[in-house]
Amino acid sequence: MIKNKNKDKSEIGIHEKNFLTLDEVEMLDEVEEELEELDDDLYQDDPDSLHHPINFNNQEIKTEVLKTAVDLLATPTVCSLLLDKNFLILYISDAVNHLFEGYHNIEKKPFFNIFGSTLEKSSLDDLLTKLRSPNRGYSWSGVLKHKTRYRKTMYTKTNIFPLFDNNTLNGYWVMFEDISNSYLSQYKGMMESLLNASKLKDNDTGFHNERLNYYSKALAEVLFKENLFPQIDADFIDNISSLAAIHDIGKIGTPDYILQKKGSLNDVEWAVMREHTINGTLILANYPIPMAKEITLSHHERWDGRGYPYRLAGEMIPLSARIVAIADVYDALRMKRSYKEGIPHKETVIHIANGSGGHFDPTLIEAFESIHKEFNYIWEQNKDQSQAG
Repeated sequence: MIKNKNKDKSEIGIHEKNFLTLDEVEMLDEVEEELEELDDDLYQDDPDSLHHPINFNNQEIKTEVLKTAVDLLATPTVCSLLLDKNFLILYISDAVNHLFEGYHNIEKKPFFNIFGSTLEKSSLDDLLTKLRSPNRGYSWSGVLKHKTRYRKTMYTKTNIFPLFDNNTLNGYWVMFEDISNSYLSQYKGMMESLLNASKLKDNDTGFHNERLNYYSKALAEVLFKENLFPQIDADFIDNISSLAAIHDIGKIGTPDYILQKKGSLNDVEWAVMREHTINGTLILANYPIPMAKEITLSHHERWDGRGYPYRLAGEMIPLSARIVAIADVYDALRMKRSYKEGIPHKETVIHIANGSGGHFDPTLIEAFESIHKEFNYIWEQNKDQSQAG
C-alpha cells in the first residue's frame, strides 16, 4: 500500500511554491500505480474475473481510492474536485464546499456550468483547447476569479490534471488554491508606499487620509444596505475603504511652495494645484483597480458640473468619487489648519447638507444625514493631537 518516504529537505523546498510537496506528488504517483496494479491483482486472483462480481466494482474501487487521496491532500486553502472525461463533477470534497461557500453552489453537474463565469471567453477557450489536446498534456494551470455581490472576490490558482486508465483519458483532477491574500497584498503594499511618499510632501493633514477611508466605507455600507446603487458590492466597499486615502496622491507633483503657502492661492497657483487630480491619475496609470483612478481624477468634480478638472456633472462623476467628495469636505471642515480653524460637527453637517444638488449627489446626502453621527465618531476616535481642544 501507500508508504511515506523521507525526502531530503532541499528537494522538498523546490516544490514549496507549487500546489503539492514532493511527498504529496509521490503519494499521487503511488495512487496511480496502485490503480494499475488493481486490475492485475483482480485478474490474477481469479482469471475468470470477467464473471466475478468484484470486477463490476473495479471502477468503483478506483474512484474510492481517488476520493481518499483528494481528502488526504486537502488543506484550509487547497482542495480538489474529480471530473469525468466529459467534465462532469464526480466527487466534491468537504474542503471544496467550505472554500466556495457563498460563491458557488457546488453540485454534480458539468464543471463549466459552475465555473465558466470565472474566466474571460478567450481564457475559457484556451482552457478547453488544452484539456482536449494531447500535445498540451490534457492539462491547464491558471487563476480563476470568483465574484459575488456579498463576498469579496476570491482568486484561486487552479491546476487541472488528467487521469488515465490503461493509457486512456478517463477524467480530470482539479486542484484549487486560495491565493487572494498574496494576490492583493502586493497592490496594497504599493499603495501604502505611495501614501508614505505623499506624506513627505504634505504631512500637515495628519490622519486625514485614514479618516477618509473610514468615512467612505461607512457611507458605502449604508448605500449597500439600502440597495440604492447596484455597483456597490463587497468589492466596492473593500476597495473604497483603502483607496479613498489616495485621493490627493497627485500632490506629489505639486510644488512645495504652493502646498505650504500660509495665505490664499492666486489664480495661477490654483491652476497648478488643480493639476493634482490629473497627476494622480498618471501616477496610478498601471494600478489594476479602476476605482483608484476614478477617485484621484474626479473627487473635486461637483454634481452641478462646476467642479474640476473636467466639469463633469451628475452621474457622469464616478460613484466612488462622489462618495469621497463628501468624506473629504467633511474632514477638511473639521480640521484646524495653519490658515483656518476647524468647525464643530453640527455646523459641518449643515454645511454639507446645504450642498445637496450643488456640490454633492442628493441621494448620497440623504445617506450621509442618516449616519452623520458615525462620521463624528470616526473623527473623535481618529483625530490628531493637534486637533484636540
